[in-house]
Amino acid sequence: MYGFMRISHFIERTSVLGPNLRSVLWVHGCCFSCDGCLAKEMNAGQYKEMTAEELRDVFLKVSDTEGITISGGEPFLQAEELATMIDGIKAKRDYGVIIYTGFLKEELDKKNENGVQRLLLHADILIDGHYIKELDDGKPYRGSSNQNIYLMTDRYKPVFNDYYNGTTKRNIEIDVEKDSVYMVGVPSKNGIEVWKQFKKKADGNRDAI
Repeated sequence: MYGFMRISHFIERTSVLGPNLRSVLWVHGCCFSCDGCLAKEMNAGQYKEMTAEELRDVFLKVSDTEGITISGGEPFLQAEELATMIDGIKAKRDYGVIIYTGFLKEELDKKNENGVQRLLLHADILIDGHYIKELDDGKPYRGSSNQNIYLMTDRYKPVFNDYYNGTTKRNIEIDVEKDSVYMVGVPSKNGIEVWKQFKKKADGNRDAI
């Protein structure tokens, strides 16, 4: 039995937000309100409903990706459906899972909810904690220094230190689909301004049509 998920957006392929070529899914809805969080605009906008089965099939068709990064919004508010989606994907192929969450890992470990524990078991890497604008130190793949990056399994162990603790700089991609513009990745302060300017220009071009 597949329940509906509230989805802000997904992309089939990206080279940011995790090692290797991967898909990214942004769920809609969050129980936090972090100052400076870029997802606020996305969460305030429209969303679509899709079943775990439908999303499973979307990502299974993208055969050249190694895995998926799940962000939001807050993924663990829809943990049961996400876990079911990943169950279906992993039944067909080997698949890596990276999850961003505003909850602390310790909080999730204590949650007596089947969906939360199932989703945690699927995570190969977990990035936890609130985004705190004053603690944004520019390190790649997490928003602020209070956030922790947990290697939950050995899947990414060979590349973990170089990828997350090396000299890599933050990279972003701009994804344009129909009448929407999305930024993929954890942006630097300069990257945020570039994205805002790009989005403003794109919005202006649409209004002129």
